[in-house]
Amino acid sequence: MANPKWGDKHRCSSCTKPFYDMKKKPIICPVCGAENVPERLLKPRRNAGPSAAEKKAIAAAAAKRKEELTKPTKDDTDLIDPDTVDMPNDDEEEDDLSGVVIAPKGDDES
Repeated sequence: MANPKWGDKHRCSSCTKPFYDMKKKPIICPVCGAENVPERLLKPRRNAGPSAAEKKAIAAAAAKRKEELTKPTKDDTDLIDPDTVDMPNDDEEEDDLSGVVIAPKGDDES
């Protein structure tokens, strides 16, 4: 650990040697005598993400896409061939099997 009396550690911009500023202004390199202006190092910021208005727009666009995908179009009805679909006719009566009782099979019956 460096002594606090020495000040901050710097690296010379011309000779690249490390040195302490000894809490003096201007900062002068003791090796080459060049004056150094310390570069301010900034931490990179994280992206804040979309704002509330952008989130609303994204949600609205997703809802619109979902609605478009689930809504049948005129072209979808043309894909069904009425001759291949087995639809019950009103003319035909359905078999009434409500009175039929199925007896359980015995051990010898398959």
